[in-house]
Amino acid sequence: MAKRHTPKRNSKVSKPKPRILICTPEVTELPEGMGNAANYIRAKGGGLGDISAGLIRNLYEDDRFELHVALPKYSSKFADLSQIEERELDELTPVFHSQGIHLVNDSAFSRLDDLYDESLEHPRVRRAEAFSRHIINHLLDTVRPNVVHCNDWMTGLVPAAARERGIKSLFTLHNVFTEKDSCLNVVQSGIDVRRFVPSLYFERFPEETEENWKTNRIDFLATGIHASDIVNTVSKTFLLEIVDETFRQIIPESVRQTVSEKFRSGHACGILNAPNDSVDPRLSKHITPYYLEDFPEKKAENKLAFQKHMRLDLDAKAPLFFWPHRLYPQKGPELILAIAKSCITTLGIQLAFVANGDPDLQRHLESLQKIYQGRVAYQPFNEGMSELGKAASDFMLMPSQYEPCGLPQMECPRFGTLPVARLTGGISDTVTALEPLAGRGNGFPFTNYNASSLKKAITEALRFYVLPDDIRNQNIRRIMQESFDQFSLSNTAKEYIHIYEELMGI
Repeated sequence: MAKRHTPKRNSKVSKPKPRILICTPEVTELPEGMGNAANYIRAKGGGLGDISAGLIRNLYEDDRFELHVALPKYSSKFADLSQIEERELDELTPVFHSQGIHLVNDSAFSRLDDLYDESLEHPRVRRAEAFSRHIINHLLDTVRPNVVHCNDWMTGLVPAAARERGIKSLFTLHNVFTEKDSCLNVVQSGIDVRRFVPSLYFERFPEETEENWKTNRIDFLATGIHASDIVNTVSKTFLLEIVDETFRQIIPESVRQTVSEKFRSGHACGILNAPNDSVDPRLSKHITPYYLEDFPEKKAENKLAFQKHMRLDLDAKAPLFFWPHRLYPQKGPELILAIAKSCITTLGIQLAFVANGDPDLQRHLESLQKIYQGRVAYQPFNEGMSELGKAASDFMLMPSQYEPCGLPQMECPRFGTLPVARLTGGISDTVTALEPLAGRGNGFPFTNYNASSLKKAITEALRFYVLPDDIRNQNIRRIMQESFDQFSLSNTAKEYIHIYEELMGI
């Protein structure tokens, strides 16, 4: 009788990779390796899109984790970008799912022009509930992640549901905006909050009454902070500003309380965002590319091109100050508007704004442009023109009232454009006073939130501008290089991965 062959057992049984589920309402790009059409999936409203993209790419390349991403299915945006019909995008959705890209399909997202617009058909709070419903009712159970990483108020209900299922969560606070809704409305949206009521954060202490169920609203952002295992802000200084009540009139009390509780218990930290690796004067398709060795000549070419496009006076020697972010009161535009006339007439600067935002501020800039033709220029945001502005300008303006992180003050120095910025939040962690002779610092910071302090900082920048070419260029080269070395997404991703490992005990 033939002897039966028994195969040897492999003593090394490979363990399944830990699963990470990243839930984000926006992303600038996805790695091509996550699917042939992954590059079609782009939706950006601000810095959250950039940091989500960078973290996802680094995690994908790390290969120690099984990566999953939950993102709203912005059908019209994705279809326009990929130049395909929405029906074809529908057919691709199961393919994305198999690659770990989970697009949440709901009419709340399909026709959006702006990711965070308020609309009669689909208010922001309803979109948040639609997004969270799919994550809570489907992905937490089917993906069964070891860690779910939630971003901002739109995912605020997810950590509470994850806690009830025994899933660890990290909640990242990118800004302090929140929305609220009653338990009744949330349940009617399809999320059974009865399962995790103890982990919710309400407007007022909940009572066991039917009326409370209808009227006492859940605070989405505070719930995300309260229910998560660890919370992080996007800069160390902004975390301390919340805890120290620096912006009591701006930051909701619910957010301050929940962040402070996490901080006191040792479950809060600050992780600085960083610009996307593609933000690089060598890579941009919208500019004449340059780097350390040829930046003086090529930057001058870009300045003339930008001046021409913006209808500024063609003057290579005019100090050009650029506004590279949105026109909202948080960013401090009223400070530069208050001193624009004196800066133009007495300091001889040019001002350029490529931005969208508050309609009144936009109209004010249009009027200023007419009064000071050739010295002030404004146009609504355009990606190519914004990129050219970063490459063309000598200085960028960021007089923020508060700033959870901010990216322009890290992006512009890569182009040799130095920040004039107010020290708050992430700016405090990234901008230091330039000392040209000592070869230290990278910008022209100021502390007090007023127009005169901004003007002093602009004056300081102009003192640097008229230094001998060798001293000025040597400092700009150093700052460009340091901006890549110090503020990189790979460094940021390492800090997030460390938290994932801490939560999983590995």
